[in-house]
Amino acid sequence: MATQLDVAPVVDSDTTTEKDVPYNVFLWNDPITPMNVVTRALKKIFGIGKEKAEQLMMTAHNNGKAVVWTGEREKAESYCIQLQTHGLMASVGKDA
Repeated sequence: MATQLDVAPVVDSDTTTEKDVPYNVFLWNDPITPMNVVTRALKKIFGIGKEKAEQLMMTAHNNGKAVVWTGEREKAESYCIQLQTHGLMASVGKDA
């Protein structure tokens, strides 16, 4: 069973600055959305492989939430909106 610490979020180190770091995108567990839909959305939005997407999805499923991306605020908000557009529960915050 993966824990939140076992699966590292996608980190965009090229666009982060000291004053903006860290803004996390949280994916929240959703008992209604099928797991394959969550995995497919993560792959599409973050451009990650199936295995990484499944790990992040399972972290959210098992722990109630997962940090799926960390970086600058504007990009975090954009990713959050994209996740929400796919019907997923997501938020942006500064703490894990």
